[in-house]
This record gives sequence, C-alpha cells and structure tokens, in this order.
Amino acid sequence: MTEPEPQPVSNPESRLDRFVACITTAITLLLWIGVSACYQWQPDACAAVTVYPSWCWFVGGLCLALILLRTKRQRIALTSIGLWFLFLVVFADTPLSLWRGLWQSSAAAESHPTEENALRVISLNAHSSSRAVAALDRWQPDLILIQETPGAGTLREVGQIMLGENFGLLAGVDASILSRTPIEPLASSVNYTIGKVSVKPGQEVIVVSLRLTPPPFRADLWNPECWRAYRDQRIHQRDELQQLSRRLSELPTDLPVIVGGDFNVNPRDPIFNELPTNLRDAFTTTGVGWGNTITNEAPFLRIDQVRCDHRFQPLRVIAELSEDTDHRSVIADLLLEPGEE
Repeated sequence: MTEPEPQPVSNPESRLDRFVACITTAITLLLWIGVSACYQWQPDACAAVTVYPSWCWFVGGLCLALILLRTKRQRIALTSIGLWFLFLVVFADTPLSLWRGLWQSSAAAESHPTEENALRVISLNAHSSSRAVAALDRWQPDLILIQETPGAGTLREVGQIMLGENFGLLAGVDASILSRTPIEPLASSVNYTIGKVSVKPGQEVIVVSLRLTPPPFRADLWNPECWRAYRDQRIHQRDELQQLSRRLSELPTDLPVIVGGDFNVNPRDPIFNELPTNLRDAFTTTGVGWGNTITNEAPFLRIDQVRCDHRFQPLRVIAELSEDTDHRSVIADLLLEPGEE
C-alpha cells in the first residue's frame, strides 16, 4: 500500500510579501504619475502638492522602494528608484548650482566684485531683528532688501553705521530698502516698497523689496480643507504679484529694475508668470551651492530670491547663513551692462 503524497504547505509570509508588493507597486505608480502631473501643469487645485520641494516627494518614493526591496522585488524596486530620480532631475530647483558649488568657494564671495558697474544686492527676511541686518556688513552690500523689517529708527542707526553718511532708507510696513546712496520713494503697499536709487551720478535703478503673504503651513493632505487653503493662498499671492506688476508698468521703462524679497513660495510656482517677463531669477543662471533659504539652520526650500531685468548680468548668487533670523540671506552680485544707464 502506497503512502499518500504530502500536501504542499502554504507560506503565509510569502503571500503577505506578494500582497504588500502589489499594494506598494500600485501606490508608487499612482503617486509618481499624480505628483509628476501636478508639477508639470501646476493647477491651483493641486497647490497643496507643489508647495513642497520636489525632493520631499523623491524621498517618499525611495521609502516605498525600500519596502519593495524588503519584499524581494528588486527589479520593481530599481525601476521605482529610476522613476523617482527622473522626477527629481526634471522638477528639481536649479540642480546646476550644486555643480557650480563644487568648484567655487563661497568664501571668495565676501570681497566686493571689482567690475566698475557691479552692485552687491542682499535680500533678507530679518524677522524684525536689527542684529540680522547689521551682520550683513561683512558682505559690503550696496543695496539691502529687507522683509519683516525692523522699525525705521533702528534701520536708520544700522544704515548710518554700515553704509555711511550718504546712505538711503525707505522704510515700509513689511518691506524696506537700505542703500549706500540716496533713494527716492516711488510706491509702497503692505507687501512691497519701491524706490529709485542713484547708484552713481546720472545712473538710477528701480529697486523693489517685497514679501508675499506666507502659506498656511499645513500638511494634512487627507483633509479637503488643506487643499482649499493652499489653492486660495496661490490665488491670493498671484493677485499680489499682479498688483506689483501693474505698479511697475506705470514707472519709467528706461530704468533697470531689481526685485528681491521673500516670495513665500516654491521657486517653480506659476505665480511668477505674473511678473514682467524680463525679470529673471538671478540664481537660475549663476547660483552657487545650496540655494535654499528657509530655514536658516536647515534650509529645505528657496523662497527668497533676487530678480533683475535684461539690463543686468548676474555674476554670482549665493545663500548664506544669517544671524538672529530664520531665513538665510540671498547675496547677488549684478553687473549693469555698459550703456544701460
């Protein structure tokens, strides 16, 4: 009499691994497609997604890939990692600045540029701290664009010590301008201050310091109210930039323009389309190193910028540690092209 063949024993762990792998693969694919579409088209309804820098979603994708590796799905995990690297390359903010930072020392930027028509422009959210502004003295600035500004009296004292007796000051509600030379006020609002700076005899530049309304700082993406809050914030910030653009269009068009400040938004956000097309982000072409500005100690997003029109040639832009504030300073060396006076 023959003995019965043993029945195959099911492997619960193997079944669980297969189930986890299937679910994780589906989540990875849907997340990658969804996030990529949000960053590509930037609809207002998806501002809750694109408010984060692209590397945040990249890190989330790598975590999902680790789960796939744990379930021994190496091929799927490697494909997933490749897709997220592609996402990072396409949507990362100015990755070339990191490459430039490998062979350009930020310490060399402490000396003022030697070109005759060069201006050193610094933008800083000072968090109402006069010490944060005074600490910029070592960078030998020509123009300082200040947001969350200290009071006018405090700025006057700091400016006189830092920039000399002939310094200029425009103190606004939330944004101010300090200059090594006199400033003529042109316009102001809660969000911005505009002045005309005589950088040299017979050579004037329009300068704008601004701070857009900050975001709601929410991460509860499972809550529809979170998505509505970021959508409404995007619309409100777009309106603020439209108002600034209309005001700039009323000013003389023959003068070079510098706009800098705390935009409180991802640098790839579509609200920048509301600015005049000739105002370009100086960091994009000449930024060096890690350009993120918030927070000061652990910068993860570049919300502070210096922009200039075609009459300036950006020479170098860096983000540097500040004192007594939660933002890093943006230090931009701009060269006014010959004949653009």
